Amino acid sequence: MYTLVEEASKVLRTPPLEFDFDNPSEDPKEIESLLSEAMDRFGGIGLSANQVGLDVRCFVMKTADAGNKTFFNPEITRLSQETELQKEGCLSFPDLFLMIKRARVIEMKYQDSDGTEHTLILDGLGARCAQHEIDHLNGIVFLQRASKLKLERALKSRPKEKRKRIENEKRRAIAEYIKTLQSDKDSESSESTTSKGTDTLPQNAQTS
Repeated sequence: MYTLVEEASKVLRTPPLEFDFDNPSEDPKEIESLLSEAMDRFGGIGLSANQVGLDVRCFVMKTADAGNKTFFNPEITRLSQETELQKEGCLSFPDLFLMIKRARVIEMKYQDSDGTEHTLILDGLGARCAQHEIDHLNGIVFLQRASKLKLERALKSRPKEKRKRIENEKRRAIAEYIKTLQSDKDSESSESTTSKGTDTLPQNAQTS
């Protein structure tokens, strides 16, 4: 199970090695599976290998059409002149958010976990996420993409963002607990109804 490295770690500022499919240091399928699991567990939409201490040039990202997808040895081959300024966060720097300008559309070449090469065009959030993760793989953290003034403001707001996150996590936990209780109650009610041998529908049941 992968864990995030500390935000001050030199690993985040050091570009990892290209993945050699002819002489792999690790099983690419295992990297793909564990990195995807880690991204979901940490609640991100993207995660680079060096964020969890892996010296491998790859990242995983959520996609609209293919679920979680892993990109080995990614390289941006074209950037659109049109840019977008949007707020970004990073799993390696929790509770820190910065307005970052990035290309709206990119073309990227990469290899999948079988070593097959592909070319992909991404726009919007997908393009932004890929640029963020490839920055990681180049040893660049998103703090370096912001002005000193923006970074100072974000650092000042960090304690407030942390409190908001903790409060939201508490609310989600309570909602999940209530949902579990309701599910258990519905299950018990269903079992009770079945044990009585009734063949009638509940009053709130709907037919299609």
